[in-house]
Parts: sequence; structure tokens; C-alpha cells
Amino acid sequence: MSYKTIVVHADLSRHAPGRIRIAAELAKAHGAHLIGVAATGVSRDIFPHGYHAAPDSLEASYFQPLHDTAARALEQFAAIADEAGVPSEGRLVCDLVSDALARLGRFSDLVVVNQDDLAEALTDTIGRVPEYVVFTCARPVLVVPCAPGRRSPGEHILVAWNGSKEASAALRAAVPLMQRATRVTVVSFQIPGGAGLSDAGEDADLIAFLSRHAIRVEMLAIRRNIDNGHHLLTLAAQDGYDLVVMGCYGHTQFRELFLGGVSRTVLQDSTIPLLLAR
Repeated sequence: MSYKTIVVHADLSRHAPGRIRIAAELAKAHGAHLIGVAATGVSRDIFPHGYHAAPDSLEASYFQPLHDTAARALEQFAAIADEAGVPSEGRLVCDLVSDALARLGRFSDLVVVNQDDLAEALTDTIGRVPEYVVFTCARPVLVVPCAPGRRSPGEHILVAWNGSKEASAALRAAVPLMQRATRVTVVSFQIPGGAGLSDAGEDADLIAFLSRHAIRVEMLAIRRNIDNGHHLLTLAAQDGYDLVVMGCYGHTQFRELFLGGVSRTVLQDSTIPLLLAR
């Protein structure tokens, strides 16, 4: 198995080159087509058929710079993709970043975005992009952390498992990456004195499922509550994992997102790339 279409957010933020390079490296490894998505940051409710403001008009004085910025972002994307030697195309979308990625992400195998960086706070990237895309595009999302110096993830993979449908979706989405990994560990957290989140029968079925995809896995059960996500991040950092795979929990109401405690903590605090699905 492999990813055949990868979508990556293209903008002019300080994190964009690293994010695009990771997406390009994954595209090259999987023989995938890479699509860079640059958005104007203006809802398509304003321009439902794209940007067509008359030159020198009041509308153009506001919206044309946003359009030009997105175009420059695609030039940067194209240069990085060409350098990596992967087939690619750029899409300039007149929409909010989150909605543009979610919509085009539905026609991909993987979407690559950055962890939100409120310190940078570009007007076209505010809006809790990672979780919105996870909840609305129905595709796995690779969240690249803001922490610098990360290589392409997937050599040492840690999978958070509790038997839920969200965890199952994340496990399935990570199969192409796990097939290329040198170490895969599935960890389940068990509340001391309480029932475990998985049993021996489920563990055996999980191992058998992955083995049929030529994936060797180590099972790890930790007698500790994973109530806030910090234990998962500590384990991943201490043991040298370069990717955490987990289901994303919560629900969306209009554009308001309500995340479970573990999902919220991991998205906000991780310095390790995350593969999220639900």
C-alpha cells in the first residue's frame, strides 16, 4: 500500500518550507502526486465563483494582495516540489485555509498541515486548522510540529490504541507509513485497578491484521491513565519515536470544535509529528 495523492498547505509562513519538504519527501517515497493548496483566506461566501474584482476597484485594493500572496506561496511550493523531483500541481483557492484544505483533502490519501502557531498569527492561518481539517475532510492528517529540525517522519512509529473506531481509523490510515518503518509500537494505557482498554484477543487480532500488511509490531501496555495526553507525549519523546498515530476525539458544531482532553493536549503540545484520523 502507498499514498497516491498528498495535499499540503502552501503559504508564506516560516514553517511552510519545512512542511512542504516533508510532504514532498513522503510523495517521493510513495510515488504520490503532490498538490499544494494556497488559500486567499477569504471565505468563498464572498467570492463563490472565485476572485474577479475589477482592477483598481476598492475590492481589488483589499483582495488582490491576498490573491498575490497566495500566488507567491504556490511559487515557493513549486520550487520545493521540483527540487524534490516529485510530480506536483498548485491550487490557488479563494476560501478560508481550513475549508480549502478540507474540501480538496477529500480527494487525497493524506493531508499535511502544521501545528497552529499563534505566535505567528497570520490572518489567513488563524482558525485551528489541524483539528478542523481532521474533523471535516474524512482523510488522515499529518500535523507537522512547530518545533524546528524534524526530518520526514515514519522510521519509529508509536500508535496510541484503545480499541475505539477513531483509533482503528488512525491505525488503518498509518499502514503505508508503518510498512516502511523500522520500529512500530502499539501502546495502550490501562487505568490502575480498572478494566484494560484492550484485551488479549483484540491484541492478537491487531497483530494479525498488521502482519498481513507485512508490519511487525510490538505491543506495550502501560498501567497509567492517559487522561491528558502528556504521558503519551513523554513516552514518545523519551523512546525516540518520530511519529505518533492516534484517533482524534470530539465533535464539531458549525465551526466550533470541541476536542477531548487527550486530543487537545497532543495537538497543542506535541513536538513530534502526529498522524490523526477519526
